[in-house]
Amino acid sequence: MTANEDLELIQQLADTADGISLRYFAAGTVPTQTKADGSPVTQADREIEQALRDRLRGSRPDDLVIGEELGGQGNSSRRWILDPIDGTANFSVGRPQWSTLLAVEANGQVVTGMISAPALRRRWWATRSAGAWTSSAVDGDQGGQEPLAVSSIATLDKATIAVWPIASWVPPQRAAAGERLIELSADGGPLSNWDGACHGAMLVAAGVVDAFFHVRADPWDIAAAVPIVEEAGGMVSDLDGKHSISSGAAIYSNGHVHREVLDVLHSTPAAS
Repeated sequence: MTANEDLELIQQLADTADGISLRYFAAGTVPTQTKADGSPVTQADREIEQALRDRLRGSRPDDLVIGEELGGQGNSSRRWILDPIDGTANFSVGRPQWSTLLAVEANGQVVTGMISAPALRRRWWATRSAGAWTSSAVDGDQGGQEPLAVSSIATLDKATIAVWPIASWVPPQRAAAGERLIELSADGGPLSNWDGACHGAMLVAAGVVDAFFHVRADPWDIAAAVPIVEEAGGMVSDLDGKHSISSGAAIYSNGHVHREVLDVLHSTPAAS
């Protein structure tokens, strides 16, 4: 499959997801259940993921699909990585800061990513060697495409840093490292400080912040953002500086401050 074919399909998948999620969201509140890991899930999460899987079964029958709610197994050189609703806690209480995350991985590299935030009326996407883009998106109609580009801030002491999540269940060393990053930067704080932000990596891709520390994240939380940030000129790595989406956390940056951010993470002891 060509990158353009994947990009066309991923836009269509986003349309499908948006239609389902907005139908539930219109109710104002959506009942949640608690999964084994303590995170919330709604019927909308499961319905969206099943609809996307059904579409992919017809369009890409040889590709593997993995998702947050329904898992995935098997072997394939290509896989689709799905998070039907990222930000379920916001979604369930009627706050608009949530999105659907879609990614295509080929031979171990995420090559195409799409983040659709229908309640914010915004999409971001990228495919390799074609740049990173954003547009408005209202009722399935997209506005003009705008290119994304990271900032040029070169040092941590002049940088703005976003961190998420800020929660009691975050490993103590990572929580302390996030606090230390904010202390050493010119500005920053939890992702919730930015109105209308559904994924901190999109703030990096747009040049609004200079780095985002994704303190605890699974592959489906990370994958879609990787090509978007990198095609916008930035860098993405795990906490060891490796190009991995499976290490449980991620750093997205403009590239210039990446090494400093990693150094702070490695040198910060857990808070006592």
